[in-house]
Amino acid sequence: TKSISGVLLQGGEIMTADYYISAMPVDAVKKLTPDEWRNLPYFKKMMGLKGVPVINIHIWFDRKLSTVDNLIFSRSKLLSVYADMSEACDEYKSSDKSMLEMVFAPAKGWIGKSEEEIFEATMKELETLFPEEIRADGSLAKVVKYSMVKTPLSVYETLPGCEAMRPGQVSPVPNFFMAGDFTKQKYLASMEGAILSGQLAAKAVADTILSRETMQDWIEPNRLEEKSFDKNFHDANDRTADKQLYMVKVGSIDDVKILA
Repeated sequence: TKSISGVLLQGGEIMTADYYISAMPVDAVKKLTPDEWRNLPYFKKMMGLKGVPVINIHIWFDRKLSTVDNLIFSRSKLLSVYADMSEACDEYKSSDKSMLEMVFAPAKGWIGKSEEEIFEATMKELETLFPEEIRADGSLAKVVKYSMVKTPLSVYETLPGCEAMRPGQVSPVPNFFMAGDFTKQKYLASMEGAILSGQLAAKAVADTILSRETMQDWIEPNRLEEKSFDKNFHDANDRTADKQLYMVKVGSIDDVKILA
């Protein structure tokens, strides 16, 4: 299997390294996997993993709610988990006001709806979770402000058989490794899983370096000649449009020197 000689970035920039670690979400990796890699079992099985839409909602209230310093799994049909950040995070700490951060998921039928519709549905769910403190009509705790972040393709959908599709951190490409909550580790898709995958990927790189120091037949991969960002390059000012996941282009490196 060929190794990576460099990475072509926007603006014609070329970067090189001894080893490369992808920390992209699974749908980005799938779109950027080179055609010659796609039939390798390592990458082929990963193609079955699919991201799902998730909405993160933050609501600031004018009073303190009856919550605890923890992440809480919800009995709501729309709000999978939530936390009072005024208790759980020093940045939002407050003794007299709460700020709830919630994960609105599954969000497949909601990702395309307006923020107003999503907020209204959220308040109805919060009324069931805090029946003595919150009313959807705002007659109890008042909403000071709210914000939300929509992610059309977020964590992978957990379905029967998907565990076998998760790739390990060590790929068949000798200088390419993968991190991300979708890679193989003991957690499902989560921040904790993402962190652990990064630690495992870093360890895999360190172990690879140590083992190759004792290998007599190890040949260093070729490197491309590095180039700086060129503000006049044809794609230097390209931006991914709103509500699009990634803008993927294949660039030519015919005029780039390969350094032995």
